[in-house]
Amino acid sequence: MFRIASIHHYCNRWCARCSLKTMCGFYQAKEQGTSIEAQQWSENIPEPKVKNEFQELDFSKLDQLEEALLKKEGQGDFDPNQSNLLSIYDQWQNYYGQVLTFVNQEWELEKAKQSAYVEGSRFFILWNAREFLLHYRNYVGPKLHRALGGLFDAGGEIPLQSDWNGSAKAILLVLKDLELIIEKLIIQFSENQVLKTWQICHHDFKLQMEATFPKHTHFIRPGFDQF
Repeated sequence: MFRIASIHHYCNRWCARCSLKTMCGFYQAKEQGTSIEAQQWSENIPEPKVKNEFQELDFSKLDQLEEALLKKEGQGDFDPNQSNLLSIYDQWQNYYGQVLTFVNQEWELEKAKQSAYVEGSRFFILWNAREFLLHYRNYVGPKLHRALGGLFDAGGEIPLQSDWNGSAKAILLVLKDLELIIEKLIIQFSENQVLKTWQICHHDFKLQMEATFPKHTHFIRPGFDQF
């Protein structure tokens, strides 16, 4: 095969469908010193038949889909105000904000007391609590709406390996870690009633989450989860 400058770089050797096939034929004949057979280089190759994929579709299943959509529309939209769990969350989140404000204030006071080389145990407890609370202050709410919305959409039975169930699991993992932080803060500030009230509210919120999503631990992220 003779290569034509600026053309052979793009040649896919599908001569039957190439608009330059005649030029290539003349070039090859010239290089070989032979005559060109017009039939060989200019014959019209019939277009291949295109398979119609829609012919194999079963449109009878569309009726089932339409019925499912109508049933879904009759179910209505998820109304967060009808969930008791969200009202518990609202109370929990209110105390969350109060505790975060308190921790910020105490951390600033404690930081001012410390030297550049020595920090006390209270300083580190406040620092860890502050970092955690700041990180998750806007985390639980959206996850909870996602989990409850999925529970509503699924008709009360969430698929185990779904984002809905995964959101519930993520919330409960945060609540579990938060329990330890609350306990540490109460040890340091035993007279603080907001912390004690939030601990009770936190425990209630956690119990309600576990009751609403009893199979949250069945959601598994490959390579991350142990259970």
